[in-house]
Amino acid sequence: MLHSASPTAYVPSERLAERATCPNCGATAALSAGVIHLGHYDHEGEVREGLLWTCSDKCFLSWEHPSFMKKC
Repeated sequence: MLHSASPTAYVPSERLAERATCPNCGATAALSAGVIHLGHYDHEGEVREGLLWTCSDKCFLSWEHPSFMKKC
């Protein structure tokens, strides 16, 4: 199950206007314009999990580790 929430749940309101770069597509957007998910990533050959900001749900699903998306 994917967990998602508005960045307002995790980021102090005074920081929501800051710009961030999407790890999937490289687009820059304000933190308030994106989404936060519990994501999985490869760190030195080990799959780990953590909160991840992306510019959209589509980018998150493209970026998520393949083993969690049934791609391997």
